[in-house]
Amino acid sequence: MKNNISFNSKLSKFGIGLFETIKIENEPIDFDLHMNRLYNSVRDLNIKIDIDKSTLKDKVLMYIKHNNIKNKALRVTLFDEGYNISTRDIIYNDKMYNEGFKLTISPIKRGDSIIYRHKTTNYFENIYTKEYATKNGFDDAIFLSTEGKILECSMCNIFFIKYNKIYTPKDELPILNGIMKKRIEDICIELNIEVVKKEIYIDEINDFEFSFVTNSLMGAMKVKLIENTKYNNDNILFLGETDIDIINQSIIELNPKLVIIDSIQTMYSEDITAAARKCKPGKGNYLTNNESM
Repeated sequence: MKNNISFNSKLSKFGIGLFETIKIENEPIDFDLHMNRLYNSVRDLNIKIDIDKSTLKDKVLMYIKHNNIKNKALRVTLFDEGYNISTRDIIYNDKMYNEGFKLTISPIKRGDSIIYRHKTTNYFENIYTKEYATKNGFDDAIFLSTEGKILECSMCNIFFIKYNKIYTPKDELPILNGIMKKRIEDICIELNIEVVKKEIYIDEINDFEFSFVTNSLMGAMKVKLIENTKYNNDNILFLGETDIDIINQSIIELNPKLVIIDSIQTMYSEDITAAARKCKPGKGNYLTNNESM
């Protein structure tokens, strides 16, 4: 493992490299999906590396076991001179989930590039946008295309809800289609919730009832504000809860239009689905963010 790089490295010269951020609970969540995406990017971007996927997976798992890593964010960086593994704390907490995110618009407008579809170490646009949002009192900012299409936030994918359908920017746009985004889509299929992937323009945000953002560390986070557009979450139940009895009781008492259940990594999807259907009070949909999506 490399803990330093030379000035001759393409990573230090040009920012050429790839990385994945993986949530570690008692074990790495969606480990194979992350590693597959990493090496798909190696292939698609023709990046020259010296370690194969199987070997790197073994190295990562040994690192986690040797250092007893739990409840952390683990980053795997892959570049021409080797690889690096590091960890950091996960910053998302109950206060954030209860309040929801406030989003602004990034000052950077994107053109169409294959690079945005991969998690590269050339992350300056994302860091600049995140810092811009924080400086202006927001949690994150939305990248727009030059035509005003909504793409993604600096650290997460974005979804909207209207008339019991979930909308998200289509895969062909210059965005990173996240692991969590795919999990959300799979769960929607399981629960017969329609997902519409389309071009969504910034002047359409007032047309939606609700919005949320996702990434592998936070799971799903409700959005309460985009610029001056506020979303009424009164009829949306967002639960960061693992106790199925509490979940059932909350649904029965509040009779919400939509339930988004986050952080249910310890339960099987069939259990959550069955429980949601069993206590379903006659209307609404139940979206479970299980298995750490």
